[in-house]
Amino acid sequence: MEARYDKGQKVKIVSVKDKQGNVKYPHNEKYVDEVGVVLDSFYLGAFHVLYYRDHLPEDAYIYKVHLGMSNTVVTAAEEELQPCP
Repeated sequence: MEARYDKGQKVKIVSVKDKQGNVKYPHNEKYVDEVGVVLDSFYLGAFHVLYYRDHLPEDAYIYKVHLGMSNTVVTAAEEELQPCP
């Protein structure tokens, strides 16, 4: 499995809810709709820890994203991102 987003690609943070309608990644909710640039991607594999353990399979990717509006770097699951034109 390959990462869906490449370094340097513009993406937008989106809210993701589970089957019960609960927010899956509350730590990033304050960044929803912010646009940023992918700095790097990481294959979870052996690093399948912390809050991603309960939400993502081991073969998933997470991303470091630099958000332009808040000048912040966040870690986001692949499903939290949408490509920007």
